[in-house]
Amino acid sequence: MKYFRAADLRRKFAAVGLIPALIFSAGCQTFELSNEEIAWQTLHAVDIAQTLSAAQDPCYVEDAYLTRKLIGEQPSTGEVLLWGAGMAVGHAWVTRTLARSKAPGWVQKTWSYATITSTGIAIASNHSEGVRVFGDNKSVDGCYDS
Repeated sequence: MKYFRAADLRRKFAAVGLIPALIFSAGCQTFELSNEEIAWQTLHAVDIAQTLSAAQDPCYVEDAYLTRKLIGEQPSTGEVLLWGAGMAVGHAWVTRTLARSKAPGWVQKTWSYATITSTGIAIASNHSEGVRVFGDNKSVDGCYDS
């Protein structure tokens, strides 16, 4: 049985705290997050923590096409954190741009709810495939740690 190390736990908590810190330090003092943006950022932080957990397990590889193209099948901790921060800032920027440009409400809601839904589905899919954030990932048949 593998035990969870304190260093691993610190890295996962750092990832979760890194996203809001980057958003709030992006130079926008009047930057307010909508409830939908907060929901997405929270789900995205969970997705980052799952990706970190999977990246540290040789039995798991990144399965999402675009993410795999950006960070590879077995990314390092730094690559996962950089991807996560970039996506968080990018999502907040698109959300803010839609609001500032007075895009139709249905466009803004579609953006918000589509990204919330897709991120939620990714989290559920990761969990069903055995990726566990604060514990051991499920064993994968045919994969043996060396």
